[in-house]
Amino acid sequence: MTTFSQRYGYTPIEKAFQRESLDNELRMALWNLLDSRLWNGQGYVTLIAHVWVEHLNRDRGLLDHARNMMKDHFFKCPWFAVYDLLEFLIQSKVVNSTQGMSGPVNDILAKFNAAYRVVDNQIVEITDQNEIRAVEEGLIHPDTPVRTHLQTALSMLSDRTKPDYRNSIKESISAVEAVCRLVTGDEKTTLGEALKKVNDLHPALSKAFSALYGFTSDAGGVRHSLLDEPTTTYEEAKFMLVSCSAFVSYLRPSATKP
Repeated sequence: MTTFSQRYGYTPIEKAFQRESLDNELRMALWNLLDSRLWNGQGYVTLIAHVWVEHLNRDRGLLDHARNMMKDHFFKCPWFAVYDLLEFLIQSKVVNSTQGMSGPVNDILAKFNAAYRVVDNQIVEITDQNEIRAVEEGLIHPDTPVRTHLQTALSMLSDRTKPDYRNSIKESISAVEAVCRLVTGDEKTTLGEALKKVNDLHPALSKAFSALYGFTSDAGGVRHSLLDEPTTTYEEAKFMLVSCSAFVSYLRPSATKP
C-alpha cells in the first residue's frame, strides 16, 4: 500500500510509480528473475562472460568472480543502469535462455509499479512526469471528499500485495463526481447530470467525461455488483487516475468562485 507520507505529499508520488528510481524490493525481484532464469541455466557461463565483457566492459581475467561482482554492481548502480542491463539481456542472442524474458520482466515491473515496460524488446516509459504531476496536483485539492477519493484510488492502484484496479477506477471517477457536485452546489446530482450544469465547461470535455462515466457504469464496469468481476488492468486504472486528477484540478477555480 502507499504510505502515509506518499498519501499526504511528504514523499514524492514518483516513488509510488517508481519513475527514475528502483527501490530495493524491485531490484531484488529482478535479480532473482535473472538468477533463476539465466545465471543458473544452461550456458550461463557464456552469458555472464558476454555481459561482463561486452556490456560492462570489465576485465575478462576476473570472470571466475563475475557473477558475485555483477550482483554487487546490480544493487549499487544507478536505476537506469539496471534497465540498460535488462535491455541488453532481452536483446541478446548469445544464449537461447534469453528468449521469452520480456513477459516475466514486465510482470515484475507491473507488480512493483515501475513506470517502464518492455515493448518490442526495448524498455520504454509508460508513466511520464506530466502524468505524475497531474496526480500530485489533484491530491492537494482543498475539498476533503475529492482529495480522499483520489488518495484511495492511488492507494488501491499502487498496493503491491493486493492491487484493486476495479475500485481504484471507481474512486477516481467518484472524485470527479464530488468536484462536480461541489461546483454545481447540488450534493445529490449524478456525474452525468452535474457535467451538464458546470458553467464554462467545454462541450468536448463534458462529452469525454460523460463517456468515461458510461464506461464505469456499463455491464462490465466497476459500479456493478462485486459478483460480476470485470477484467480491469493497471493501465486502465492508471489512465483513470491521471485523467480524473487532471480534471479535478481543471475545475478547481470553478469550485472556489463565489
